[in-house]
Amino acid sequence: MPQPSEAFASWLTRASAGWGLSPGHAAQAIGLECRTGSVVQPRFFGIMLTRGSLAGAEAATGLDAGTLHAMQLARYHGTALDFSGPDPAVNVSLAPAVRREWAQFTSSRVCPRCLADRPVWPLWWRLGVAAVCPKHRVLLVDKCRRCGQRVGRGHAGHPRGLITRQVVTDPGRCGNRRPAARRRKAGLCEQRLATLPTVPVPDALAGLQQRILAVADGAGGQVAGETVEPAEFFAALRFTTAVIRLVASADDLASCSDLSESEGLAESFLADLWVREQARRGGAGTQLRASPASAAHAASVLALSAPVLFADDREAAGQVLADWTRRAASLRRDPGKSDPLRPLSPPACLDALVRAAQPPSSRVAGALALRPAPAVRITGRHLPHLVDAGDYSDLIASHLPGTAQASGRRLAALALARLAGAASWQRAAGDVDMSPLPAARVANTLVQRISDPQAFWSDIERLAARLQARGLVDYADRRAMLEPLTAVPHAVLYPVCRPLEHDVTLQRRRHAAAWVWQHFTGGDVREAPAYAPQLWPQAGTASVREGWRRFTAWIPAPVTACLTVFGHSLLDHDAPDATGGA
Repeated sequence: MPQPSEAFASWLTRASAGWGLSPGHAAQAIGLECRTGSVVQPRFFGIMLTRGSLAGAEAATGLDAGTLHAMQLARYHGTALDFSGPDPAVNVSLAPAVRREWAQFTSSRVCPRCLADRPVWPLWWRLGVAAVCPKHRVLLVDKCRRCGQRVGRGHAGHPRGLITRQVVTDPGRCGNRRPAARRRKAGLCEQRLATLPTVPVPDALAGLQQRILAVADGAGGQVAGETVEPAEFFAALRFTTAVIRLVASADDLASCSDLSESEGLAESFLADLWVREQARRGGAGTQLRASPASAAHAASVLALSAPVLFADDREAAGQVLADWTRRAASLRRDPGKSDPLRPLSPPACLDALVRAAQPPSSRVAGALALRPAPAVRITGRHLPHLVDAGDYSDLIASHLPGTAQASGRRLAALALARLAGAASWQRAAGDVDMSPLPAARVANTLVQRISDPQAFWSDIERLAARLQARGLVDYADRRAMLEPLTAVPHAVLYPVCRPLEHDVTLQRRRHAAAWVWQHFTGGDVREAPAYAPQLWPQAGTASVREGWRRFTAWIPAPVTACLTVFGHSLLDHDAPDATGGA
């Protein structure tokens, strides 16, 4: 029978020995869905059971579904792990979770002393936060010193591949099949794991591991003095780990007694920092969030995160976060790059503390942070990409000398989104569904022209009050409804253009569609759906813009009135056909 908290691979290895079968043949005998070849590879082995594997295992072993599920990593779904994406029916669906989640998907960590007591591998050894054995107070082991592979990896060329040629009679041995070039003789690695050397750790670090494992098993977590759900606790752990990887120094490691008293922990953390600094490819945000590469590295990040996660109150946690964010703000930024903490979205339990600790990113944004909350409340849905030209001339233009009107109107729209609560210019662009490139261009350059930030934000508040007084418009809904409009139907323009002796050409219908889109969405006409490059295969950008200029210079009042009525009819009914048909 499975032991409490035992991993599925551990149970299958022990059971197969009792049945006189190799692990691969045992997996097939109990009905697991497998990929066969030179080795047997059960689908999602030890991670989750497919419907067919569950039915087969229940029928063959007599174990119930709950017992079988408790031996899979999916047991930790909703606490330490998130398996909402993987679909057992689709093999490739697991790939994003493997890159994202903190778990050992094709190996395990082990406590040699536990295996000396009994040959049972607990499931929690496969978690990314597995660092220390709370019972024996030693660091877990990642690799076998004889074969050099990660423990529990199985076949070197087929991770988690199960052998079929021999029975594994001793689960306490390594059992990895080494690469052919490294084999001294055929067979499996005979290293007795119980004899591997161990590194003692302080009692405080073992206690910290025990508290984290309790949260993984569903107990309430604590972050900055407040009780949170397990999933939010582990989100906070991943966030603090990412920040620590970004800003921690050798002095931090030396001042942490749990690390200074343990052999190799500080060195492992510094080695990870060195590897990241040397890597020339890959996003820093992804690397910062990656699962700890070893038990020693996991122990170091747990110890460094503890002052925030297990602080007695929010003030103490806030002081630590303030120190970290000051260091992050002082890091050298590459040209065109933003705040290094910006990609690391904090969980809800830490969001307020992080916001309070972050220094102003610029004098303009800093001036907004110091202002009281505005009385006018708007959202990104109620904002156009370009504010009204008259409002811009009245209130904002004086703050942006030498600025093209379209660019200034765009910055004003982004400023309204900041006023509505966006934490950065980048998030402001996302809130109003604005193309990030022009948004970044105006935010990075035009704000430098603002000489009086306080006066600028006062006028932005006045602008918001004007929008609210006129009645808020759902521009996001308008943009969505008018997205398919690439040409005004011929039947709409013909009755007004024919009496004026003007032809209704396809080009004129497209310019008319751009006019309707701009008029009702407040967007930059250059971004109108009617001006998508594939609709003008024979015309260059300059030619299309010249056509728009001529159209706006020509458009008579009857056509303007007709297009206005047409636009209202589209917004009052279903969106038009993407081809512009009637």
